[in-house]
Formats: sequence, structure tokens, C-alpha cells
Amino acid sequence: MQPSMRLQAAGAAFVAVFLFSGLDALVKATTYGTPVVMVVFLRYAAGSLFAVAAGATQGQLRPSWATVRRALGRSVAGVTCAALFFGALKELPLAQTVALTFTSPFFMVLISSVMIGDPVTRRSLVATAIGFAGVVVMLAEKLSSGAGSPLGFAMALASAVAYALSMIMSRRDTAHDSVSQMILVQNLINTAIAAPFALLWFQPVPAGTLSMFLAIGALGTAGHYAITWAYKHAPATLLGPFEFTALIWAVTFGMVFFSEIPSLFTLLGSMIIIGACLAVVQPGRAPERRTEKAHP
Repeated sequence: MQPSMRLQAAGAAFVAVFLFSGLDALVKATTYGTPVVMVVFLRYAAGSLFAVAAGATQGQLRPSWATVRRALGRSVAGVTCAALFFGALKELPLAQTVALTFTSPFFMVLISSVMIGDPVTRRSLVATAIGFAGVVVMLAEKLSSGAGSPLGFAMALASAVAYALSMIMSRRDTAHDSVSQMILVQNLINTAIAAPFALLWFQPVPAGTLSMFLAIGALGTAGHYAITWAYKHAPATLLGPFEFTALIWAVTFGMVFFSEIPSLFTLLGSMIIIGACLAVVQPGRAPERRTEKAHP
């Protein structure tokens, strides 16, 4: 691979993480006055508008039934991930929520070994144990001072499991479907799944909040394309560490927009989790993963 292509792919990954981090901050802002189920619905409804527009420009608006069938399980996992993650954002500071979801690479290792036969090495198991030690450090803050929400912790960790499952299915499906059709179909199915729940818990949404959801849809679609392009042109071992720049943006956006100052427990636990994740994505273990990022 040419150095220039590696640099472009790294830049695309960096931009994608920034876009997804902006999405997270906007979603957190909307959860203060909108039920989580409506946030999930509006997030994917707005994403569908941009996914349809992107698919139309590429002539990818007529996916096969096989593509739709493959997307069903991925969509259920994706909607579940989004609902849990957005719920955690409502309960926890932005940086703490993002840091807890960094556990998803460990779940990917375990789930991929079951679903697609990837080997589980001693190195990955040790890294998993160390990563969960970082989660314990964060939980110690709750146990010692009452900071944070037990429900929020549980939802953030559960969303990491759902995200890992969605990513493994995305990896499997990229062998059969184009990226634009995967994004289009998944957004449409996710919208359909969330719609009945949004109607059940319906509340009027101010025009200003609706405009925020349009921005969320644009950020999500652009982020998906950027990260997919990056993983198409560079290995996961190069791009994986860029995922952790999300913590920088989460801390920054949390302080600027929500007056959230991360605690020492959050920062220390985050560093432990990030170090363990870097051990997982480095060469010398399981075969390299090249997948699309399936953000909530």
C-alpha cells in the first residue's frame, strides 16, 4: 500500500470519528426533552433521507431481497445498540458513556469466534480481562461516591455488546452487498422498527430539535461513508486506534456544551480500556478485520 493512500485512509478515519462524536453530542442534547424511542426513530428517519439521496446518486436504490434479508438481523442489533447508547447518554456524562462503549472490541473477539470461527488467542483474552478492569475502575467511582447511574452503566455496556454483534454481521454482509445499499437498507429498516415505539411514546418535537435531527442524519451518513472508505483502503490494525480519539472529542464536547468535567476514575478507567483495545487491534493475533463501522 502506498504511503499516500495510508495517510488518506487515516485522515478519513479521523474525520469519521469526529463526525460520529458530533452526532453523539447532538443526540445527548435531544434526549433532555425527547423520549429515547423518539430519538432513535428520528435519528434513523433523518439518516434515511441522506442515505436515499446518496443511493440515488450511485444508482443503488433497488437492493435485492437477499440484501434486505441479510440486513434484518443487523438492523435489530443496530436499533438495540442505538436505544441503549442513547439511553446511557441520558443517564451518564458524554465522556463516560463513550469510554464504556470502548469495550466493544472485546465482545467482537468473543462473538466473532462463535459466529464466523475467528480464533480467540491468549493475547485477546488477557486484553479482554485488562479492559474489564478499566470498567471496574469506573464502577469503583459509583460504589465509593454514588457518582453516575447504575442503569446508565448497564445500558452503555449492553450497547457495546449490541454494537459488536452488529459489526460482526456487517463484516459478514460486506462480502455480498455494496456499502451504499447496506447503509440505505439498514437505515430504512431501523426507521420501520423504531416507528411503532415512537408513536406509542409520541411527544411534539420543536422545529429547532427537528433541525438538530437533520444534522444528526447528515453526520451519521457522512461518517458511515468516511469510515467505510477508510477500511476499504487500509488495514484495521492501522485504523483501529483512531476510534479512541472519540474520547478526546467526548471530553471536549462534554465540557463545552454540557459543563461535564470528567473525573479521575473516568480518565484512568478509559486509559486502561484504550490500552487493552490497542493490544487487541495490533498485529500478531487473530486475522485482520476490515469492516464498516455500524454507529448507532
